[in-house]
Amino acid sequence: MREKQVREISENTLLLFPLLKYLLKGDPGDLAFVPFRNQTYHILRVLESKGPLPISAIGKQLFIAKQNMTTLIDRLMDDGLVDRKGDPADRRVINITITGKGIEFLKESLAALKKIIKKNLSGLSEEEIEALSSGFRTIRTVVSQLKRREQDASA
Repeated sequence: MREKQVREISENTLLLFPLLKYLLKGDPGDLAFVPFRNQTYHILRVLESKGPLPISAIGKQLFIAKQNMTTLIDRLMDDGLVDRKGDPADRRVINITITGKGIEFLKESLAALKKIIKKNLSGLSEEEIEALSSGFRTIRTVVSQLKRREQDASA
């Protein structure tokens, strides 16, 4: 029974990508999509949630090669969205921090994306909305448990 369920979960996990793509569908020219299409949005989200991090740690979380991360961080610095700061505990480490402008950029991007998702969900019934919401809550709970177990195992 478990093997069948794991196989179904694997298949359903792959179906999440088209679902998420559908929830985010809209006019490709819409400025709300510009940050979400590139790594800018994702890098800033990591920094917002985790705080200052070395370039390698950000790249590891987003599966971006370190050589590509340097270019991305340089661009974000040029735009005033992040800063480089030395780590007071270890002078050899340079951490990347999000700036106030970066936080504002995230707020604006998130508001625009939420508006698009809300529009795309508007055709669903109350029951369908509740089922989708419940499913996402369950996924977040299970993924959090998996992360916790992974951290415990590596400690």
